[in-house]
Amino acid sequence: MNDDDGAGLPQVGTPPPSSSTPSVRPPSPPHDIPSAVGLLEAAHAFLTTEVLPATEGRVQFHVRVAANVIGMVMRELTLGPDQAAVHAARLASLGVETEAELAAAIRSGALDDRMDEVRAAVRATVADKLAVAHPGYTAATDDAPDA
Repeated sequence: MNDDDGAGLPQVGTPPPSSSTPSVRPPSPPHDIPSAVGLLEAAHAFLTTEVLPATEGRVQFHVRVAANVIGMVMRELTLGPDQAAVHAARLASLGVETEAELAAAIRSGALDDRMDEVRAAVRATVADKLAVAHPGYTAATDDAPDA
């Protein structure tokens, strides 16, 4: 690859292979195109399509780790704002503002009569976290029996 002309580099804004990233938010002022997510997409695509196949062993493992980290950051940037709003509403519906308050309410027994709601809220929170950290994981376990 020639570093001077950028030949072979992925185009900014190109989604990573097999990406399920939702629509990307435009850059926020005062920043222009490419957005942070667009830059991360380009780095992710470069690592997975150019670097990963050209390496092996320990270096390939670290390239895979770096690509996974970039994917997580992209998903947090795109999903995070909506997830935060839904999470705040979810907690408010239980009469708390933070996860620490929710934990305290559970420990104190204040929500014992609403355990179905608590369980649903906690599961939804975990699903949101997994959508960023390990997309597809919850789909693979949706058929598992409830504990």
